[in-house]
Amino acid sequence: MLELVTATRFIKPMESGRTAPLLLECEGDDERPIEIVTKCSAGTMEGVQNLAIEAVASMLAADLALPVPEPFIVSLTPEFIDLMAQQDAERAEFMRRSHALAFGSRRLPNGFVVWVKGQTVPANLCTEAAEIFAFDGIIVNADRRPENPNCLFSGSNLAIFDHELTFNSHQVLFWRAPWEDGGFDNYASPERHIFAKPNLATCPENLDRFVQAWEDLPDERFEAYFSALPPDWLPSNDVAARVIPYLADVKQNIRILVDEALGVLR
Repeated sequence: MLELVTATRFIKPMESGRTAPLLLECEGDDERPIEIVTKCSAGTMEGVQNLAIEAVASMLAADLALPVPEPFIVSLTPEFIDLMAQQDAERAEFMRRSHALAFGSRRLPNGFVVWVKGQTVPANLCTEAAEIFAFDGIIVNADRRPENPNCLFSGSNLAIFDHELTFNSHQVLFWRAPWEDGGFDNYASPERHIFAKPNLATCPENLDRFVQAWEDLPDERFEAYFSALPPDWLPSNDVAARVIPYLADVKQNIRILVDEALGVLR
């Protein structure tokens, strides 16, 4: 669910990103090199808690078969940081200020570029885009906007990422659960979400695959997301105590929720 790998080589800093992500070569149990985009806790607003939230959102997205890069836990050993200091002392110090375990996403193949503002979603990807729209409403993600899409496009495939600021409904003024009337009002404008109306070439009639994927998830799976995290990524149980029952409520109301999402896309 969330494999632990060890960083072995610094490749480069990523070109953009408020969390200052790094591209690292890592090795897992099979010792095969994997290129992983790595976020360190020193680059996030709330430290390790944001790493935990990003990991939970990524595991959920993967279970729902949404186009999210494979997530990892990345071990930043003192030996690796010392070696990296010979290449980039500033970023090595950034790692020393971070937790020894970082969050990582498998690097996507060449050919993916940032989603272009105002771009129309091709007809063959409209259902997947609508699923992502619904998913963002569920995880309370306000960070899929034209100026910061957190979405890549290869011409035939989408990829979504950067979910460390989600599950924050307690911080959103006048928030409504996404299965309630008006639950998707915050996403209805194309300035609020890249896949909002009228950016879809066509609105799907249903999201039956997405609904079934939710209904197939056992409630115990939501607890397993948190059990998969390093224990000290969540110094208290507050996040788990809030998110686990919320995801169970989403599952219970997923059909109504999808109708709400499609209602603002039509």
